[in-house]
Amino acid sequence: MFQSGAQFMILVALVGLVLMRESRQPPIDGLDEGFADFLAINARRAGEAAPVTLVAIDEGSLKERPWPWTPLEYAIFFQAAEGFKPAASATNEVLRWDLKQISPDAGRKVSQYQKILREHILRSSKVLLGAQLGYPEDSTMPPPVQETPLIRNVSGDLSGIPEFTAIEAQADEDFRLSSVTGFANLPLPARHTRTIPLVLRYHGQVVPSFVLQAILMWEKLTTDDVTVEPGVRISLADRVQIPIDREGRMRIDFGVHRRRCGFDDLVLASDQLENGRDTIVPREWLGGKMLLLARTDAAAKKTSFAPGRTASVGELFAAAIGTVQNRSFIKRAPPWFDYGIVGVMVLVARACRRWRKFSTVLILLLGTVAYVMLAVTFFGYTLTWVPIILPAGLALFIALFRIATPGVESKWDAPPKEYRH
Repeated sequence: MFQSGAQFMILVALVGLVLMRESRQPPIDGLDEGFADFLAINARRAGEAAPVTLVAIDEGSLKERPWPWTPLEYAIFFQAAEGFKPAASATNEVLRWDLKQISPDAGRKVSQYQKILREHILRSSKVLLGAQLGYPEDSTMPPPVQETPLIRNVSGDLSGIPEFTAIEAQADEDFRLSSVTGFANLPLPARHTRTIPLVLRYHGQVVPSFVLQAILMWEKLTTDDVTVEPGVRISLADRVQIPIDREGRMRIDFGVHRRRCGFDDLVLASDQLENGRDTIVPREWLGGKMLLLARTDAAAKKTSFAPGRTASVGELFAAAIGTVQNRSFIKRAPPWFDYGIVGVMVLVARACRRWRKFSTVLILLLGTVAYVMLAVTFFGYTLTWVPIILPAGLALFIALFRIATPGVESKWDAPPKEYRH
């Protein structure tokens, strides 16, 4: 069966076309997506780091200041950041404390700390605070619609964008009056999180997410400068076009260069700056940059973004903000590339019938390794990821088929005449 080279070539072409189709459908497409994450994390990049610095609330910070934090810790963050004159200061945490659930003694301290926090937020140039959209406990009695920034320049089908009917949590009004609110909702739990919402819907109206609000602050734009086309792009004036899916989500480039320092390092650097000494954190990491305060401790790393890798919500936000700042938008290779792979493997199928079986397996294995190395290099220059299921699947199929069937003897494989009978 399939003794002729032409028959084997046709079989390989048919298998390749099937793999092309199936590799773009769930759940198999997740393997190619995982390969794209591998390329993003491991490819060498040219260019500077994104102008966002994650101020990490790590294990060391929580050892001195146990979670949950009071308004005092957040006040310390904004105070320490002030001296470096960042472009904006942000936190995805909801700055709200219920005094009814706190003891009177602690409540009095919280009230004092809230006043201190409010003063430092007022002194900061730009502040972004986290909030959460949700649903009312009683669907028959929805809460009144609250005022929030809206995006009016919208075209296309909005049905894929998640809709909410209540603001589930947001900062106290005293803090909201001198800051901008960003909704920090994430997609429903999935095996791996690769995208992040840029827009959501609140009572049918399109509203910006935490990440999009951060970008608008960085670009010095307003929601009137935003145009949304679900499944196509989000345009920010004439500066950048962000590709999004039907749900209004952008793919995150986890390999984008970005800075990070600890909360305690920021506080120490602020004290050193005031005393005219060299700072433990380079000033260029903080001055004129977007500072994002977020948890990064082990307990907060609940989101899987690649096989064997987890991150906190704040780390996802920092990577997403850096993705847009550096215009680091990942894209898949066009369909003609897949057809090219099928064509190459068809030629390999024709040639391998004249190779020894061991040589066939070795050549295909080395070819796959070379393909991965070239894919990493190619991604580093173009931010274009190529499939792995198609070439690896065809290589495996050809190797197994070659092992299971006899080849065609060539003049190089034939024994010398003196040994022939």
